[in-house]
Amino acid sequence: MIVECEGRKTIDEALVTGDEVLIGQVILEKLDLLVDCRNQRLMPNPANPDYPVTYIR
Repeated sequence: MIVECEGRKTIDEALVTGDEVLIGQVILEKLDLLVDCRNQRLMPNPANPDYPVTYIR
């Protein structure tokens, strides 16, 4: 499944049930997005605002 959020895309497995979609921590990390709970929104990681970055060690 291709997941697109805030203009960023990733591929991962998903279980879809009903009409509501829940995005988990793994997807958020792959997209390099942070949760702003106070304003109830997702925001790009300030260290990488233009594109997602994943570090592999």
